[in-house]
Amino acid sequence: MFKFWFGRTSGASVPWIVPIIASSFFTVSVFLLFQAGLNYLSNYYPHYVASIFAGNDFFRSMVSVAFPLFSTAFFNNLGVGPACSILGGISILMVPIPFVLYFYGARIRELSKYVD
Repeated sequence: MFKFWFGRTSGASVPWIVPIIASSFFTVSVFLLFQAGLNYLSNYYPHYVASIFAGNDFFRSMVSVAFPLFSTAFFNNLGVGPACSILGGISILMVPIPFVLYFYGARIRELSKYVD
């Protein structure tokens, strides 16, 4: 939702503070989701916390390396509003993930030989 808000208010006709407010809400929500994910992983895989955090950091770093390769063309060709809307749509598609982990997490963890 906040990504849509940011993208659709990033035009010159909208005051500068509106996209800044949207990005601040988006930043806080991403931070909280990230912390919840790390807590989830560390609680259920306590003997492998260092490896889990290293793998998480490696994945985030690879995404950080890959994103600039396509983001310039992505935003230049589509514009800020539509490009942010696509990213917002991808974010909305990921909304069910925490609920799946909440409701089916125990069954998923039973399939792993690494859970204590």
